[in-house]
Amino acid sequence: MDYFKKLIFSLIFLIGTNTANASTSEFIGVIGAAIGDIKNQNNEKLINGSKIFYGDTIISEAQSNAQILFLDQTVLTLGEDTELTIDEFIYDPNSHDGSFVSNVKSGTVKFITGQISNKNPDNLEVKIPSGTLGARGTEFVVLSESNDKSTVVLLGPGPANTLGMIPGNLILSDGITSVNITNPGYEAMVTN
Repeated sequence: MDYFKKLIFSLIFLIGTNTANASTSEFIGVIGAAIGDIKNQNNEKLINGSKIFYGDTIISEAQSNAQILFLDQTVLTLGEDTELTIDEFIYDPNSHDGSFVSNVKSGTVKFITGQISNKNPDNLEVKIPSGTLGARGTEFVVLSESNDKSTVVLLGPGPANTLGMIPGNLILSDGITSVNITNPGYEAMVTN
């Protein structure tokens, strides 16, 4: 847990030290941990502490993974052979209002939702090749195996948890039908 606190502190420090830069409105997060070959859409190598900007595509190669810490305290962990694009990130740290849209083009991404989703779950959207999903205050994994098949698993607590944790749920849609996942460990698959 101390490691996570240090990463959050580092993120806050980076935000504070960059307030004089004109690009801070586009700065949305930082690589908290990078193992192996991680790069962005410009083929620039990303390492621990690399900044993530609105519109970035993050690519992890074989035997590589990365953890991204966002300004609203959302944490994404990319598995190997994964490509993720940040389509939208708007966040007001005072009101916790915002919008977060990401696109898991391929691979595996673990999400721990932050303030944007906790305030309004409709404001967090994850696009997958065969559909979309929204989440309320929880932890989940998205696995996009191909353009035809994606699997989503709820890891965080559901509404009937006894630990006093904020209940979470996922709403998965293929554009025609939707399914609500509320039980931890349950998964749903979307196919074309």
